[in-house]
Amino acid sequence: MTRAKLNDLTAPADEARSFDKWFFSQPKKVQDKMRESGVLPYREMVPSKHIFEVNPDHKAWATIDADKTRTEVDAFISRDHVGIMLKAFIDALSCSNSFRFRRHVELIRWALSLPGCMSSRMIGRMYGKSHEAMRKRARVIQLSVNSDACGLFPHCNSKRDKMRVTFNRH
Repeated sequence: MTRAKLNDLTAPADEARSFDKWFFSQPKKVQDKMRESGVLPYREMVPSKHIFEVNPDHKAWATIDADKTRTEVDAFISRDHVGIMLKAFIDALSCSNSFRFRRHVELIRWALSLPGCMSSRMIGRMYGKSHEAMRKRARVIQLSVNSDACGLFPHCNSKRDKMRVTFNRH
């Protein structure tokens, strides 16, 4: 997909609105073809003063001095290591002297099923609210976080005894 290098935003506002209205009235395939050829609606254009060419010789990408050779490392961080770092970060936040901040941190820890979390009933007592109220607040937190990033949230299920191991007897 090639994009126009410079966007001409000098059209009068009435004409720009008219063009955008026409552009979005076209079928999706026609819009895609126009975008591929560099035609964009005005509302998607960015001012050309904020577009810069990539300079491969810029000092941020290359060094002349042999002593200051810049090496970049492509390292993998496992999910377990990220979990350990997240737990340490949340533990550090929970050391706050502010009771209001601390109870919110505990709610987040419980909502994300992080190790060492308090029960929802204990957190509810901190807020002066019920277990169900804590579940509703936790649900808002869970919806704002990608479930793939944090895994499943087993203790927030509506099923009773969800942590109990059951055996099928045949």
